[in-house]
Parts: sequence; C-alpha cells; structure tokens
Amino acid sequence: MDLISQLPESIVHGILCYCPPAELVRMSVLSKTWFRLTASFPHLDFTIYKFKSRESFFKYVEYTTSRFCHQKVTAYTLRLITDLREPAELDIVNRCLELLLQNGVYDLVINVINLSESPSASAKYRLPNILLSVSALTSLTIHGCDLPSSFMVEALKFKSLTRLKLENIHIDDEVITYLTTSCPLLQILRVFYCHGLKRFCVYGHHQHLRSVSIQYNTPFERIDIEAPNLSSLSIKDDYGRGPPQMNLASCEKLKNVSYYENSSSNVYVFTDILSNFPFVENLNLSTFYKCNNLKLSSHSLRTLVLYSECDLEKVEFNTPNLVSFCYNVMFIDTLWFQKLRQLFNKKNVFNVSKLYISAIYSKLVTELEKLKAIELPPYELELVVELQLETDEESLAHIAFVDAVLWCCRPRSLTLRSSSPLTALDEQSDAVKFTYERLLAQEDQGRTNIQIVSPSFSSLLMALPHEGKAISFIKEEVLQRFASSEIV
Repeated sequence: MDLISQLPESIVHGILCYCPPAELVRMSVLSKTWFRLTASFPHLDFTIYKFKSRESFFKYVEYTTSRFCHQKVTAYTLRLITDLREPAELDIVNRCLELLLQNGVYDLVINVINLSESPSASAKYRLPNILLSVSALTSLTIHGCDLPSSFMVEALKFKSLTRLKLENIHIDDEVITYLTTSCPLLQILRVFYCHGLKRFCVYGHHQHLRSVSIQYNTPFERIDIEAPNLSSLSIKDDYGRGPPQMNLASCEKLKNVSYYENSSSNVYVFTDILSNFPFVENLNLSTFYKCNNLKLSSHSLRTLVLYSECDLEKVEFNTPNLVSFCYNVMFIDTLWFQKLRQLFNKKNVFNVSKLYISAIYSKLVTELEKLKAIELPPYELELVVELQLETDEESLAHIAFVDAVLWCCRPRSLTLRSSSPLTALDEQSDAVKFTYERLLAQEDQGRTNIQIVSPSFSSLLMALPHEGKAISFIKEEVLQRFASSEIV
C-alpha cells in the first residue's frame, strides 16, 4: 500500500526535497496521485550539473515547467543554474523562465552564462523584464547576468523582498540607491564583485536593513549608509588599496564589523579604521600580507579578532573596554613571544580577560632554550587563555607552544585546541601532562588545584572555523577551604 501519498501534500513535498530530479520524473508516472504531487512540487531545482547530459537537463526543464504552471501555483524556490550553448537552449530558458515568473516565485536564484551567440567568449544573459513585476519575491540572487533592459525605467515591485544578493554583474552607483529605495522591507544585502560599482550608497534612513556585505576587486571609493537598524557590515577588499572612505555615523546599532584585505603590497598600515564605526563592539580584521603598523582606538570595542602577520611591537591599542582578543598568526618564534610580552605590558590600553592565539607553524621546538635564557617572571594577568596550533607535529610542538605562552603570562585558565588528527589531547598525552605540571608550578604549592575539563564550546567560537579537539585547565584556589576548616 502506498502510504506516503496519503500524507498531507505539504509533508510529501518536504520529502520530495531530498529526491534528485531523475527520481521525481520516475515518480510522476507511478499513478495519477503521484503525477499531481510531483507536478505541484513547489521547489524547482534546474541545476545543469546534476544531470548526466545537456539534453536530459533541458527536457526536464520543459517538462517540469509545463506541468507546474498548469497547476497555477506560486513556486517556493526556483534555482536556475546553467550555461547556454545553442540558440535552442536559450529559447527554452527564456520561455520557461517567463512562464514561471508569471505564476510568481518566493525565492529565486539565477546563474546563467550565455554562450549561444558567441561560443568563444562568455556573454551575459539578459534577465526578462517580467522579473521586475514579481511582487511575491522575498529572496533574490542574481549571478553573472545582465539586469532587465527596462530596469530603472519601469517601476520595481519588490515590495516583499527581504534578501538580495548581486554577484558578478555590471552595475553603476545609482543601482544600489535605486534598489534600496524601491525595496522598503530589505533586510540583508550582499553585493559581490560587481564591476562598475565604485560608490555604495544607501540613503533615506532605511529602517529594515540589518546586514550588508560588500566584496570587490576593482577600485572602490566610498561606502555611505543611512540605516539606523544596521547591525552587521562585512567588507572584503581584493583590490588591496586600503579601506574606502566611509560614512556610517547614523548607524547607531552597527555593532559587528568585518574587514578582510588582500593587499598588493608587502607592508600595509592600518590607522584609525574604527573612526568609521563609532558604535562597533565586535571587530574582525584580516590582512593577507604583513601589517606594519596597526592603530585601533575605540571605547565601545569589546571583541577583536585579528588575522595578520602584524608586528606586535608596533601595535597601538586604545581600547579600554576590550574583553576578548583573538590573534590568528601564521608563524611564531621566540621574537614573536618577546613582543607579546611587551603588548601585555601596555595594561592601560590592553587589559583583556580572554586571549586566544592560533598559529599554523612554530619554530619554538628548536628555539625554546633561547627564550628560557631570558629570565623574566611571567605577567600575572587575570586571563582566560586559549591556544590552537595547526600543525601535524605531535606533542613536542604543543609543549613548546604552551611553555612559551606561560613564559609570557600567568593565566587564570588555559585551553588547548587542535584540529590535527595527529594531536592527542587527552589526560594521558604528553602535552596535557606537561601543561598541568607547568601551570601548577606557577602557583603556591598546596594553595591551588588544577581542574582538567573538556569544554563543549569555545568562548571565542566566532574565531574558530575548525573546532577540533579541546581540553581546558582551570585554576582553583583552595586557601579558602583550609580557612573554613579551621573555623569549624
């Protein structure tokens, strides 16, 4: 007995989401019930890479579109990802897309490369004008296509659109202003590698805009946003000429900022980037090349995640309310740790309670004795320290890493992390035993216990793309317990 087809249609459609296109075609011929259920399936995935041949793909597009449009229902999702090599393929896509857009769609993704007119060079596929009239749209992604010919001529009816992503399309500065003005409910805006765009401007105090992401690899001059509820801004600069001019003074809820830069020069200077974000609390800053001089000044900043080969000796922080500092670095050696000590000495501007250090390569195994020859007491800091060393070496590298950190400071707790399969982080491993004994040696004997636990998550989880294995060491004072016993 066919029990699945007796379920409510919405549940059956949820199950069909996990079926490849070929299976949907086979199901459609089982019975009249299955023909109806597959014909009204509102999640249309026309991705050519999921088919064995071009012929089968375009036949499926025609067959599915014809059956679905006959139902006269709105598509929940439509993904059209293909390239066009023949005029006949272009005709099929144009006809089917027109029909589906007439019926309406809520979530639309279009990525079409038109090779039908000029096989030797990629040409942009021109989106149909009817797209501008799809008022049901809540999410729209356009990749590698040209906007409709009547764009900015006919009225835009995206009154329900909340998410918009434009990638690898040619637009000018006026397009962003026009789109944000015409989409009053827009909340999330992504603009990636759109050539021709030099100024990103959102005016009119857009009330619903919450998140903006911009990526570019051509000259970019200015970002000017008036959005009082904007909370997140991400900028990826692959052109590498430094941050553009920015005006976000009216964005009082902008708390989260990420800036990634692939500078074309070997040395780059960051000075006062935070002056553009007067209310930021969480900053993620990444520079591909060496950052020669880093100056950050903010009284609102609480969390800083830094990916950079920065010279710690030239770092200047005026961040009195900074709580968590996550530093991701490629290479560490004895000189790097000496400069880390100097950073700890700047207590007036660098007084964090949570420090996370992630390194990929270390020369400490061979140079550790040079560091120990510098006989200096560790800084007594109320720090929660987390260490992650991404290396395929076994425990020796981690032992040297821990030894160097504890040469610099005396933390309140310490966590070791690693995503390497060769690293053992259990209570019997050499690295764990060494860390326990080294932490205990920093304390007065008999007055401190070291508790070993396995943390379920990182306190700086936002900075950990690969959690891997982890183990924590927490110092516990036992002096109070002895005092209580004497009273009794």
